[in-house]
Amino acid sequence: MKSLKVELGSRSYDIVVGSDLVDSASDYLAGTPGKIVVVADETVDGLYGARLVKSLSRVGEVHRVLVPSTETAKSWSQAGEILGRLAELKLRRNDLIVTFGGGVASDLGGFVASVYQRGVALIHIPTTLLGQVDAAIGGKTGVNLPAGKNLAGTFYQPSRVLCDVSVLRSLPSRQFRSGMAEVIKYGLCYEQQILDTVQTQKAAIQSSDPEVMADLVARCAGIKARVVSADENDNSGRIILNYGHTFGHALEAAGGYELWLHGEAISLGMMFAANLARSMGLLDDDAVEVHRRAFDNVGLPVKGQFDSNAVVGAWSIDKKFLDGQRWVLLEGLQNPVVRSDVGPLNIEDALPAVRLSSPTRGVR
Repeated sequence: MKSLKVELGSRSYDIVVGSDLVDSASDYLAGTPGKIVVVADETVDGLYGARLVKSLSRVGEVHRVLVPSTETAKSWSQAGEILGRLAELKLRRNDLIVTFGGGVASDLGGFVASVYQRGVALIHIPTTLLGQVDAAIGGKTGVNLPAGKNLAGTFYQPSRVLCDVSVLRSLPSRQFRSGMAEVIKYGLCYEQQILDTVQTQKAAIQSSDPEVMADLVARCAGIKARVVSADENDNSGRIILNYGHTFGHALEAAGGYELWLHGEAISLGMMFAANLARSMGLLDDDAVEVHRRAFDNVGLPVKGQFDSNAVVGAWSIDKKFLDGQRWVLLEGLQNPVVRSDVGPLNIEDALPAVRLSSPTRGVR
């Protein structure tokens, strides 16, 4: 069992990483809530919901609200349905919402918790690798709009995050690979040892070995905890966590949030960022190859088919826009920088490196 802390003064909270935490979740609740509403991914609920309810029922009256596991569930209508259900249950501000599932559950459930009665206590129990190393940590909530991903949302911190690595073994392989994109991101931007583990422990990672995965999850979660502690509201250093996300989020939006899983899109986004940095003289060929080899090693895409006009149009309203588009790039491995001087020619140079087809370029 490993415990990490997000240091935010009176709102500080622990991230607990270990096995079988679903069965011991009640041990990590502060106080005794009257009602507990579990906002659960419907697939995850079918696998582990009864176990979680059994644990939480030791300390409170448990209700479940199920949501689809697809990114399209992060909608105004779905948020409205959950809010209506909370009102029907007469949930109070001293009660508790627990999210149970991947990034969809934590983003959507966290958003609902932040606005219902202006804030209800919240705990995340992420069951995907993506959720455990990224989405459930740091307080970002989000609802998608047709124009882009997470364009509506709040900063609302949980009181605890429980990362049960034993449930990762039931993840579909595609979902697991998607989470590995964020793991690799931490290696490229912050810690070489993460890249080394991805390279040398391929079999253990593929089998979701609990010891290896607990170490990887704790390393990544620890990095995010430190970044969030220093920049909770994404005003400076936290933007680095968006490496590959400008392109990746745009790719997701252009595909209607159905063609690409988040990690697949972010994998292409980081490959695009690497080629963009090479075009600007920030990265050499060897560093770009490190990107390609890391993603290829876990079965993530390094090229894909997409309409560049649709992608460029989608990133034009990216949340990192501030007096011009800001790009997170690497000036050498583990040396992230934020640049606003990326030109159309740099973009045109980088696009072919990640595109399988060649639609009209049109990005000038």
